[in-house]
Amino acid sequence: MRKDISIESKHIETEDNPPSCDAITSPFSPNDIRLSTPPMNMGDIIDMIQYHYIDFDTEYQREQNLWSDEDQSRLIESVLLGLRLPAFYFEEVSRKKWRIIDGLQRCCAIRNFCVDQTLSLKGMEFLTKFNGKKMNDFPFEIKRDIRMLPVTVNVLENGVPDDVKYILFKRLNTGGITLSPQEIRNAVYIGKAIDTVKEMAGHTAFTSATSNKIPTLRKQDMDFVSRFVAFYLMGYENYTVPDLDYFINTCMKNIKEGRYDGQIEGMKHNFIKAMNLATEIFGDDAFRKRTDTSDNKKPLNKAYFEVISVGFAKLNDNETRKLLQHKELLKNNLIKEMKENSSYNGAFSGGTAKTESVKKRFSVFNEILHKSINGIKM
Repeated sequence: MRKDISIESKHIETEDNPPSCDAITSPFSPNDIRLSTPPMNMGDIIDMIQYHYIDFDTEYQREQNLWSDEDQSRLIESVLLGLRLPAFYFEEVSRKKWRIIDGLQRCCAIRNFCVDQTLSLKGMEFLTKFNGKKMNDFPFEIKRDIRMLPVTVNVLENGVPDDVKYILFKRLNTGGITLSPQEIRNAVYIGKAIDTVKEMAGHTAFTSATSNKIPTLRKQDMDFVSRFVAFYLMGYENYTVPDLDYFINTCMKNIKEGRYDGQIEGMKHNFIKAMNLATEIFGDDAFRKRTDTSDNKKPLNKAYFEVISVGFAKLNDNETRKLLQHKELLKNNLIKEMKENSSYNGAFSGGTAKTESVKKRFSVFNEILHKSINGIKM
């Protein structure tokens, strides 16, 4: 009864690198998956929403109320017709709080009609006589039927390991608006790890270096920063799995567990330095692939962002001063290598999560960077 809803932004100007299609390399025990299916009806969902047992304001979730009034009304029409709704998935945070994994827009429609009563039905397909009505306009018998409708609810029990939780969030999120990997990370690694990424993504040095072109609605800005954090703290040399999500998630888990506590502040300082340096050298052309000085401006490239941001962040003060003196040489060297080295160029487009692509682009970029610092033409 509902439509798929796509989210667009007029500021989207990023080049998404296609993921690799390698097999799962880190299987987990089925015993780690603990899902319960308590018997519930629509009245239970309504009560849990009314008394704030269901958390709508989690960090990772999509925007609320993305469905039109007509789409919400069609969901309520399904309920009035006695049709079973798609299954809801929740994560148990505590005995009195569930976090939505799948079903946010359905929960919003139920809240708007049954709890807040801000929704007046419109665009009904079969029950047209109910157009214009709110919940309180119905007699007791219909309200009772709404509350008595059985619903299928799956609850991911508290205490599931983070890596298992990430995979389950990804697999279970089956609605029209699928969670991005970063949105799932924001749910699983909430706390120190996500707070760090969020702070860095909100810094003016980052937004300026990326020309305010990275959308925040689906956490794309935080995805860029998460990549920097992972490669900065763990090093591209240690990237041995063909799965970028797994690499980033490992870093987030390590931060959450306090393993990098002594490096976080220095990393944030160096990130700001790298963003300011990128702006000073490239202007509004930072993190964009270029094979000729006359090329039209390209979209922001995540893989290029990784190597430039981490490479710049690792420079000491003396290297930074020398690089600024040779910034035109750096830009020319980068263009020349991108044009003439097809394997290097390809490491920024297809299969960017493969181990060989990651190591190729980081190693070659670092060679270009340090030759440019020393005034050497490629």
